[in-house]
Amino acid sequence: MITQYRAWGEIPPGFKKIEDGCGSRLILRDDQEGVLSARSWDFSTYSDELTGLQGRERLRTVRVRNGDTVLLRRYRHGGAFRRLTGGMFFTWPPRPFRELLLTEELRRRGIPTVEVYGACVEPVWGPFYRGWLATRSIPGAQDLWAALQSGFIRDAGEEGCLRAVARSVRALHREGVYHADLNLKNILLCLDNRNVTAYIIDFDKAKLVLGNLPPRLAKNNLDRLLRSAHKLDPDRRYLSSARWDEFLDFYYQADGAYV
Repeated sequence: MITQYRAWGEIPPGFKKIEDGCGSRLILRDDQEGVLSARSWDFSTYSDELTGLQGRERLRTVRVRNGDTVLLRRYRHGGAFRRLTGGMFFTWPPRPFRELLLTEELRRRGIPTVEVYGACVEPVWGPFYRGWLATRSIPGAQDLWAALQSGFIRDAGEEGCLRAVARSVRALHREGVYHADLNLKNILLCLDNRNVTAYIIDFDKAKLVLGNLPPRLAKNNLDRLLRSAHKLDPDRRYLSSARWDEFLDFYYQADGAYV
């Protein structure tokens, strides 16, 4: 039997838990009650275009009844589990609820990341469920990989973009966060009044420790980011070795970061 805590996890301040009477459980930000519902996550009811942002699959934007544009991400397995279970999960508390809690905690600590509006879990059978996360869409944002290819970084200023990414990754490590899937597509760049902000997203498998992230884990995280660059850009046309070294310099200069 699933206990109340395992079914929901911890509810962050400013959010409430809702059961829709059909078995679905939602954690919604207070101002989203009556705006988002379990039906909001039913992709088949929308004709909205898919976004250019992509995790395991393309993310979708929908315009909800109060006029806001919400970005919806459906949880899906990667690797071998993708063939076996696809979008079904059985870890408790549910992954969408855990990610909502961690993302809100990081926002509270000043880490640039997205605003979470809510999360939804729909039972499938037994302990299995499907899950979704809803966040505020950031107008004009591009993931780092798209920004490198599109000319965004050139137009916005290469040094400013690299510094913004370095500051955000360093801030993440300073708060003790190990991002298990740090890659070029999980960093969003947005230009606002000529200032570039780098948002870190997708904390589904992230781990939080007390104090600074240990140097070994910080290096592993940076190495993970570099592997993603090698995978997406094997010829290093967009993120050259010189650019990467410049990024590392900015990272270690961010606030006297450890080596």
